[in-house]
Amino acid sequence: MPSKRIPVGTIAGAVVALAAAMGLGRFAYTQLLPPMVAQLRLSALAAAWIAAANYVGYLVGALVASWLAARFNERRVALGALTALAATLAATALSGNVAWLTAMRFATGIESAVIFVAVGILLFETVERSIAMIAFGGIGVGIFCGAGFLAPLVAHGPWQRGWYAIALATVAATIVVWRLIPPIASRVASGIVITGGAPMRLVDASYFMQGIGYIVFATFAVLYLVERGESHLAASGAWLAVGIGAAIGPWLSGVFAARFSPRIGLMFFQFLEAAATLVFAVAPYPWPLPAALVFGMCFPTSAPLSALMYIDLDPRDGARGFGWLTFVFSIGQIVGPLIAGPIAQRTGDFRVPLLCSAAALVLAVLLIAVIPRRAYESANT
Repeated sequence: MPSKRIPVGTIAGAVVALAAAMGLGRFAYTQLLPPMVAQLRLSALAAAWIAAANYVGYLVGALVASWLAARFNERRVALGALTALAATLAATALSGNVAWLTAMRFATGIESAVIFVAVGILLFETVERSIAMIAFGGIGVGIFCGAGFLAPLVAHGPWQRGWYAIALATVAATIVVWRLIPPIASRVASGIVITGGAPMRLVDASYFMQGIGYIVFATFAVLYLVERGESHLAASGAWLAVGIGAAIGPWLSGVFAARFSPRIGLMFFQFLEAAATLVFAVAPYPWPLPAALVFGMCFPTSAPLSALMYIDLDPRDGARGFGWLTFVFSIGQIVGPLIAGPIAQRTGDFRVPLLCSAAALVLAVLLIAVIPRRAYESANT
């Protein structure tokens, strides 16, 4: 790959776009869920169904994102989806009806996936990959900022205020992205690209298990702490720790991958994520705080590290496979809540689902470990 200059505006714009799309549009639900459960009297099963709708929407968005990005270019698609996301987040607060909340989270899932895929393709096709990794820290920036300004809103007052707050933040983010990312040329539409052979299918399978493994923590961590007796402030502190970790994790994983390889980096960070999930599930407070920090460092690294494995295994078309990877991942994160919700309903909390999540993450590590080393090395010769 030829050397590429560092486009500061593109990197900064990507950080802001991912902060809004993922940190706010997707993961703010984790922090907003406890007051919704309390004020709307949502059951664990209803909360899981609402969450699952977001993941189904994410799957739909992943299906169309690559085609949209190629047809209209990544910048236009990201800006359009950010605008729609702001409107959907505001509309979520209009009703506490479960059907309405489910529909809004479905729409938010579509918009978030489109932004994530468009920005991911833009980064890996226009920016040196070690630098591109930094931008995925935007997920953590969004979680951190959301945890900070949402904490006083969720502690007191109506549940709707949090949704209006993140909608306004997304409007501001859209303006910033529009100013920072320069216009780019459109290309021939191609849709989702499925590349490579058996080694890449093992990457797919691992990323699918990552989707199952991370999503229970990412959706129900705050609710789990509150329901086991911790204060809203303590639970928000844990989510703040996730944001801090997620802001630096992608950069750390980029350094790690450059030193050892994306394959070793992916296994290392997924194993740490499994360990952090286990500690969070069983250890007394304050151990969930460092566990949340480590979890935050690990979970946003799987997407870029899996994408780097794709690129190394298929240098010609690997970057265009980012949409397919996101699609596979989205199936996993649909399955996760649908398993976790009924288990939590039966057991009374999310401890057992979190333990199952840790097991899924260990399986994700094993799937990468069985990729023949010669296949990975031959693709780079």
